[in-house]
Amino acid sequence: MRPWLISIVLALVPLDAGGPTPAADGPRFDGDKLVQPAGYDMWPVVGASLGLSYSQRVEGSDPGTFHRVYVNPTAYATFRGTGKFPNGTIFVLELHEAAAKTSIAQGGYFEGRRVGLEASVKDSRQKDGWAYYGFENGALESAKAFPDARCHSCHEAHGEVDSVFVQFYPNLRK
Repeated sequence: MRPWLISIVLALVPLDAGGPTPAADGPRFDGDKLVQPAGYDMWPVVGASLGLSYSQRVEGSDPGTFHRVYVNPTAYATFRGTGKFPNGTIFVLELHEAAAKTSIAQGGYFEGRRVGLEASVKDSRQKDGWAYYGFENGALESAKAFPDARCHSCHEAHGEVDSVFVQFYPNLRK
């Protein structure tokens, strides 16, 4: 076989690096810190809520914050096809204050300024398979995972599928 033909064949054959290639929209890390996902606001929105809270709300209090949850497109497509979240799934949670009576709005609430930005990543290297991160409302370009006690037990106990609260996400309940 000619040397130039061998070079062409080798250039066209993918090399096996010991596992699947990470999705282009998968998590990126800087050491042990998750880099804030770029362009997440263009990902599928799987759910939104107003005032969803882990504690009892006081009657007559403000409505709480709006929550909007995004998931990376590769994980969304995989879950819709298989019912399983692949390693590298990223959920991004934006929290917005509930604003009212601005401009022509005389009733109801809409998303005001953003007050929080968090993420969760399915990561087989983690003890429970998931890690949870906070970006201090976007002020941090990268973040270390929260301690296990902060999120894991609640997600394990109440997440309907694989420690994920799909019961609150209509686009994942279909």
